Amino acid sequence: MKGHGTGGRFGWVVVALVAMAGIPRGVFAELGGPDEPLAYLDDDVPSASGYQDGYHHGRLRPAIGVQNYEVMRANRSHPEWSDGLGWTYNHAPNLAYWNGRFYYHYLATPVGEHIPPGVTLLSTSEDGKQWTRPEVLFPMGFWSEQTEVREDQVRNLVMHQRMGFYVAPDGRLLASGFYGVNDGHGMGRVMREIHDDGSFGPIYFVKKNTTWKHGDFMFPDYTASDDEGFVAAVDAFLDDRIRRIQWWEEHWLEPDIEEFVGGLQPVKSEEGLDPGKGFNFYTRDDGVVVGLFKDSLATVTTDGGEHWSPLVRLPRFTWGGAKVWAQRLDPGGYALVVNPTHSAARHPLAVTTSDDGIRFHGVAAVHQELPPKRYWGLHKRPGQQYVRGIVEGNGNPPGDDLWVAYSVTKEDMWISRIPVPIRREVQGPVADDFDAMEIGGVVTDWNIYHGPWHEIEVVEGPDAARNSLKLSDRDPYDYAAAQRVFARAKQQTVAFDLYTESAHGPLEIDIVTGAGDRLVRLRREDGGLSANDGTKDVAVSSLAEGRWYAFEFDLDAEKQVYRLRLNGEVVASDARFGAEGTPERIEFRTGDYRAEDDVQKQKSGSEDVPGWDEPDADEPTMLSTYFLRDFRTAR
Repeated sequence: MKGHGTGGRFGWVVVALVAMAGIPRGVFAELGGPDEPLAYLDDDVPSASGYQDGYHHGRLRPAIGVQNYEVMRANRSHPEWSDGLGWTYNHAPNLAYWNGRFYYHYLATPVGEHIPPGVTLLSTSEDGKQWTRPEVLFPMGFWSEQTEVREDQVRNLVMHQRMGFYVAPDGRLLASGFYGVNDGHGMGRVMREIHDDGSFGPIYFVKKNTTWKHGDFMFPDYTASDDEGFVAAVDAFLDDRIRRIQWWEEHWLEPDIEEFVGGLQPVKSEEGLDPGKGFNFYTRDDGVVVGLFKDSLATVTTDGGEHWSPLVRLPRFTWGGAKVWAQRLDPGGYALVVNPTHSAARHPLAVTTSDDGIRFHGVAAVHQELPPKRYWGLHKRPGQQYVRGIVEGNGNPPGDDLWVAYSVTKEDMWISRIPVPIRREVQGPVADDFDAMEIGGVVTDWNIYHGPWHEIEVVEGPDAARNSLKLSDRDPYDYAAAQRVFARAKQQTVAFDLYTESAHGPLEIDIVTGAGDRLVRLRREDGGLSANDGTKDVAVSSLAEGRWYAFEFDLDAEKQVYRLRLNGEVVASDARFGAEGTPERIEFRTGDYRAEDDVQKQKSGSEDVPGWDEPDADEPTMLSTYFLRDFRTAR
């Protein structure tokens, strides 16, 4: 993170920034208390990322074994392949796990942020990888308004919500949404029940905004329901002092807001801090509940949410205007998932961990890939953003994995499965033959980037004799990607077998440093294979479709050179690395390497000026398919 402990080599920066900000140095003496509820104490920081600079991965090591799954790929021309609507602004997911299924809801508009109409959509999954087509959970909101010439005009509302789900004490699953935006205006908060069979109960208003002056409310008050259990479930939520703070931005102009949020300040503090947005909380082992907000703001409560400490900006943790997520892990300890830079761009998505929920150490990338934005839309910032996990009490999937949901460039919806314990390094040799892995299941210890048009899966191999890792791609603006981290060593051998079934685009294979510097670069295209010698690419062989090839690299980090053998024959000898460093992972991708942001900005530099849609983004390309097996390393 950009904030650091005073004991590290960046300590003088922190002391200077603290002095400039007018924060007393004594703040560090109460780490874990109201003045500084949590801190990042290491010196490893992500590379700054901004529009048209930096790296999508932030030059961070990946959290080993993360599975990135695309829940919904936006498609304007073919709604039947996406959300059923063809809408291209999709954002702000919420997540729950209930009765053996994941529930994932998010808001959507046709083009851009807060541009009506808007709906809330719901998708579900048994395994977190294969998702149902989204269906409308909260429909469009309308009201009739008289214009100056006394003609009725129908107007639309957008949906907005900081909270998605609530599992009530009796086990009911309630879904929540807000008709309006997070400025205190709008019609109000609604809830409905999701039943065991997947059907939905009626929609009711739970908290109506007194600022609404545009006529009747669309739905009845929840107290009018003849389902006593539903009413009791809503009442249980309203009695929960902590969870209801998730609503406060959308109701902060209400007369009862201070009582509703348990004394959390609904206006700017004396220090001039903005009111907290995007509330997330976690409970420490000592019983203290920590509340986190956008822009590195935090608060604590020791009495179950009856009173909260004043908001403070964390001096040793940095994140910007995107949401942050923190939670307790099943085996113990804590994780915080964040965009760890303070810039207009929101990438990478990263995770850091703590034993006590106070002192956080180590940061690793969760989602490193960033495809170009395909459709213009207002405020569609690049990156993996608005991350949410499963709120305490809203279910717990099998296993110890940490699951988080987010949007990418407010266009496509994603989820990540993060193995726990969270690791950044590998010790000893690697030997992955994929036979021990479940077909269609988790690709153990591999980081995969999988979507409906670019798939990574363990499958029965092309010769039907053994399992293989299959990479397939038909996405015109994205690719399939798989990474395997291995141990650092000055000299080692890296080997694998590769099979090309069909190739209608490039396949790139990189061996990189921990920071992602490309030491060895291979590219298969049009049947030929090239490899780098320094910064120059040289043709070294050909690769035919329909047969296996054995690749073997001898890597020498001391001399910064490598040798490549293909089916036992040396095709590159003493070839120079493309950068300085020690090899640490291998990356396979079915497309061109990318690093810079493509934000579709106009020459004026304003996101408010309409841009363009990328051509042919809605149509799949011809399918490229590759198989990989027997990946191994040796010193």
